Amino acid sequence: MFYASREHVPENLKRALELANIVADSMYKLYDDFLHLNRLGEYLDAVSRATIAGLEGGGSDPFKIIPS
Repeated sequence: MFYASREHVPENLKRALELANIVADSMYKLYDDFLHLNRLGEYLDAVSRATIAGLEGGGSDPFKIIPS
């Protein structure tokens, strides 16, 4: 949803990457849900698309859209 709405809410690309950190955090163990549902690859593809979209809109700095 964050990726799909990026044209209307540009900040959603940053939110997509923030969410990636939450999914990967061992404290929450959300990655287990993706593994058990066999959807981890699909999710990582969405994160990849968000990163590429950030590069397309922000130049060559791959860390520009990552929240500080």
